[in-house]
Amino acid sequence: MKDISVIVLQLKNRQTQIDRKINQLIDQNLDPFPFERLDKGKKLIELIQKALQSIESEKLIEAGMHIKELEMEGLKIEL
Repeated sequence: MKDISVIVLQLKNRQTQIDRKINQLIDQNLDPFPFERLDKGKKLIELIQKALQSIESEKLIEAGMHIKELEMEGLKIEL
């Protein structure tokens, strides 16, 4: 398993990428509007934040469960 700081960095980078993508979708003002994609992005950000909080409070098993949920949603994290 990789160093926890590397995993935290990956999670923060993914969060930034997802935020950027959500803002792009909103700015494009597509018709029909991609509500499903926005909802998925928000869910991924929520899971990333939960994983980061778990890591900060040293609940590594809980963090692993959140990372597993992220992977099930399609977000790849290198461990």
